[in-house]
Amino acid sequence: MSAYTWWREYQIIRSFFQFWHSRKKITQIPMPRPQAALPPPFRPYIFSKTDLLRLHMAIERTRLVDPMTMRTFLLFLYGTGARVHEAIGLRISDVDLPGRLVSLRQPDGKRSRMLPIGRTLRNTLDLYIQSSGAPRGASDLVFVTSNGKPLRRCTLRYNFVRLCRRARIRQEHAYSPTPGMHDLRHTFAVHCLEAWVREGKSIRQKLPVLSGYMGHAILKSTELYLRLVPERFVKSISLVFRCPRHFRSRVESSGCLRRSASAFVLPTLPYE
Repeated sequence: MSAYTWWREYQIIRSFFQFWHSRKKITQIPMPRPQAALPPPFRPYIFSKTDLLRLHMAIERTRLVDPMTMRTFLLFLYGTGARVHEAIGLRISDVDLPGRLVSLRQPDGKRSRMLPIGRTLRNTLDLYIQSSGAPRGASDLVFVTSNGKPLRRCTLRYNFVRLCRRARIRQEHAYSPTPGMHDLRHTFAVHCLEAWVREGKSIRQKLPVLSGYMGHAILKSTELYLRLVPERFVKSISLVFRCPRHFRSRVESSGCLRRSASAFVLPTLPYE
């Protein structure tokens, strides 16, 4: 048994005993001292263009979420690289359709960053906001259920798993047989890097901008995506790791991570 598997099983059993301890059915939690577990490897599922099209075509009427809401929500995740909670909390007042800009918020409601969006996503959001005006009612949220209530992450996850099964999208090396919605964020990052390399852009210059766009606190979080780029691009992106360490440290501490939205030019993505 690997250290990660041991730790996961340990947490499940511990939760079981904590449940009964909280109800005073047992006086103490009979668990051994936890062992140090290695962090799980960074292996997100990267959707191919074919996967995205199959996922798009598999959208049908699902529980509490109509097809248009699900389609627009997933396109927003992939088209912006936003986190799931950022998309759920998106408000009408955060969307500037004429300027093709959206503002994302932190869990506490404070705005964290402003992002430019592609033409396809802008048109899709415009159509969705106009068509869903009736069920939304007085709510300021962009994405709502068919009853006009805020989307719940568990409902989205349930529907997304069903969509992946319909589209026959599976992952082999992971705890769950189906990818998660957060993998669309990872896919956005990898597809941006692929597009920039294909267009001959300097990854050394683009990586800090991508980091700021995705809201990463440090550049190392974005560098992880370089390992997920296909092998045919390895020679091009290997130049990033040849730059002096002081250069990378200076980039992390500079204002590059917080550039304005106008500094980020979206490459041509499959849905554009």
